[in-house]
Amino acid sequence: MRTQTFTLKALTTLFTLSTGLVACDDISKQPTKPSTPSPTMVGEAPKVTETPVPPPIPSPPVASEIKKEEPIVKTKVEVIDDGDGDDSESATLSDLLARTRKALADAETERALKLAALAVKKAPKRSSAWNLLGRAQLQAGKRKLAITSFEKAVELNSSNSYAQNNLGLTLIYEQRFDDAVEALEEAVEHEPVEGFMWNNLGMAYEHVDRLDDAREAYRKAGEMDNDNARESLARLQGVKSVIRTAKVDSEPKKELTKELKDEEPKTSTQ
Repeated sequence: MRTQTFTLKALTTLFTLSTGLVACDDISKQPTKPSTPSPTMVGEAPKVTETPVPPPIPSPPVASEIKKEEPIVKTKVEVIDDGDGDDSESATLSDLLARTRKALADAETERALKLAALAVKKAPKRSSAWNLLGRAQLQAGKRKLAITSFEKAVELNSSNSYAQNNLGLTLIYEQRFDDAVEALEEAVEHEPVEGFMWNNLGMAYEHVDRLDDAREAYRKAGEMDNDNARESLARLQGVKSVIRTAKVDSEPKKELTKELKDEEPKTSTQ
């Protein structure tokens, strides 16, 4: 129990570093833009000069104001009217999907949620519609709902590598690392495979201390020009266990005066 406490405490202090995790859908290959600039989602990862430790869990892209998370709904999606007088209700599925992607890219999270819900209502058996709904929910900070939507997308099309990646990404945010590994391993088994998918898998491997697998995943991501993966690969050189490293770093240090006192030679009485 003490070891677990120390490990979680050490991991908690590391969540501000960059990981390069990205969420995409099965048609658009553009990464989701967060609603507000976040150093954990964009730019290059800062160089690590201290002892390597487990990778951080970044904050997902969120709206400027996150509402209280709604209860998980697996089969029914509430559709809300846009209220802006457009023709969303009568739009074709492809048009709804395109509008949803644009709303996500423009960080118009509430509009993306409404459009994605309309797409799911129009095509409840379309994997890409559920995947986009999950992306909108993730961007809104509704991670449990996003997991449900991504799982539905994967259920409808198990070869949807983008939905598998997004599911794994969200599971990392939820610190369900074993489940994240499973989802991301599935993601890289199906085409198309993107560099960020290998990078995400490497991050998941690191969190379960599978460092050889993490290095291989980072290497493959680096070959696909993923700079974050290259940084992570360099960080892991010579590291045998990030979990044990974190535990050692979290151990409380003894007081110097006590150490010196204990090491003083005993005075002879002769």
